[in-house]
Amino acid sequence: MEKNRELEAVLFDMDGVIIDSEPLWTEAERQLLARRMLEYSPQLKTAMMGRDAKEAVRLLINHYNLSEDVDEIIAERNQLIAELFKEHLQPVPNVLELLRSVRDSGIKTGLASSSPKQLVELAVNKLDINGLFDLALSGDQVARGKPAPDIYLAAARKLEVDPENCLVIEDAPLGVTAAKAAGMCCLAISMSASKSELAEADRVVRGFDEVDLQLLQDLVQHRPQRS
Repeated sequence: MEKNRELEAVLFDMDGVIIDSEPLWTEAERQLLARRMLEYSPQLKTAMMGRDAKEAVRLLINHYNLSEDVDEIIAERNQLIAELFKEHLQPVPNVLELLRSVRDSGIKTGLASSSPKQLVELAVNKLDINGLFDLALSGDQVARGKPAPDIYLAAARKLEVDPENCLVIEDAPLGVTAAKAAGMCCLAISMSASKSELAEADRVVRGFDEVDLQLLQDLVQHRPQRS
């Protein structure tokens, strides 16, 4: 007999979902490498997307055979991206309308980002959207980063909802994997990665102009049962 599901919480990734930040991260990493007379490698982008800061920086260090400490690179990268956030940060088109619609319906909302807490707070304050979330979690507040499910399971636990009644909105393949590993429904936005790279998601759309609250509710209610 099919279990009745009801959407209880929508969990939003931040970079590439709430904020249009992927070009800013690319620029921050380009600047960081330029200081070392190195050229940015676009093929690193997909590999780094969705990872927490330590894992992303380890990839960068290994790719360029840098001798510097992980924490030193993280601090420099965070300083560069923070300056870009302050000057250029904008929301992803139509996402705030969806967020307000979810919030107004009484469904719980959470922000679950691989970015460090200081950057999550900077972005939320810059856009003045702190009041739209019941919960905000960052990558440095859980033991394992995406693709591990830790951040999404922690969000469900803190919001006191069943993971099967949660829907995650992601834009990165690793984030989709994390959501599915948590037993959650996942909607992917194909702004930063291709539809094929996001195929593990329950639905892939091009942008938030294709998304409304009814779609989110339908995805959770009608997704196949887990075996």
